Amino acid sequence: MIIRALFIIAVIAISLLGYTAYMDRNLEVIEAAKIPLTIKAVPVPNQQFAIREPEIKEAPSLYWRGGIKISSPHKRFGGLSGLEVSPDGRSILAIGDKGLWFTGRLNYAPNGNLLSLTNGLLSTMKGSQGQSLIRKKDRDSESIALADNGAIFVSFERDHRILEYSAPLTTTIGAIPLPSEFTDIASSNRGIEALTWLAGDCLLAIPERTTTPPATTIPSQESVIEAYLWHQGSWDKLYLKPNSNYLPTGLSSTAEGDLLLLEREFSFWEGFKSSLRFFPALEIQTALSMPGYVMQGSVLATFEGSQSIDNMEGISSRIGPNGETLIYLLSDDNLSFAQDTLLLMFELQKQRKPAGQSTAGCSKNKTSYSAALETKAF
Repeated sequence: MIIRALFIIAVIAISLLGYTAYMDRNLEVIEAAKIPLTIKAVPVPNQQFAIREPEIKEAPSLYWRGGIKISSPHKRFGGLSGLEVSPDGRSILAIGDKGLWFTGRLNYAPNGNLLSLTNGLLSTMKGSQGQSLIRKKDRDSESIALADNGAIFVSFERDHRILEYSAPLTTTIGAIPLPSEFTDIASSNRGIEALTWLAGDCLLAIPERTTTPPATTIPSQESVIEAYLWHQGSWDKLYLKPNSNYLPTGLSSTAEGDLLLLEREFSFWEGFKSSLRFFPALEIQTALSMPGYVMQGSVLATFEGSQSIDNMEGISSRIGPNGETLIYLLSDDNLSFAQDTLLLMFELQKQRKPAGQSTAGCSKNKTSYSAALETKAF
């Protein structure tokens, strides 16, 4: 009986993969098309965010600020990965696994909690020659980062690369050469999954993998997550301690210079698990000043079992109207009827630093407040 059930499941899975492959060969170019959206509220997850013993003294905690489930009858909606939310919280920018931009307008309840999303818009991404990204190997976009000047950086898998756009829904204005370590990537799905912009004109990129550096770099020969820092035309390397079997899927920097790393674990038996880690600005400065230093971070929340929520891949943060730090998480439904596109909002509750005391993102041994991180827009 069990063998028969497994056989049926395998047949269904193969059929779905075949149908998806067929659809992939017949993707039309979308030029800024408005799409209808259906929005449903997401109940508060059954998760006690602050009960764990923090690894970092005075580590912050999370507070639920609302969530929505987004769906659309448009056949190209879904598969959303990278996420950016505008500083005023009104606009959302996301990218899809099928080479699409998605934008919309966020709406809030009187108490400031996330309420709905309207004005949905899809548009096909352009390549470095102005061509529409319609081939499967060209359009697997995974993460985005919004620079201080309004430029958008997008990372891609399969054909591993980082493209720069002058603004959303525009043609590219350049590409960033990948670190030399990416020439030996064995898997087409283990590229850069997490991108964010740091104060000081730096781009931080993290691939979805762990590695063991040589003993000359990490004497303990422990497995680490390598993070690559692009600044003034060259790459530097930082190291993060792995979080069990979780791997990076999204990254965001706060206005105070802290890092938020979204991570995911998947198994066929347990499904998706998600984790959110916090790296304070001072720890980042230590890593910049001490080659070989491994950043630890502190786990803010994990979602597993009945609290797994979904396949969380996108993350963005901003300053709220009362000076609070708001965090948005986005799920990738993999264009599957068994998954959902969820947008969740949390408040990061931590002691706030006064203006002028925040640590600059990638400037070694300096402290400065980056107003640009609060005024960036798209």
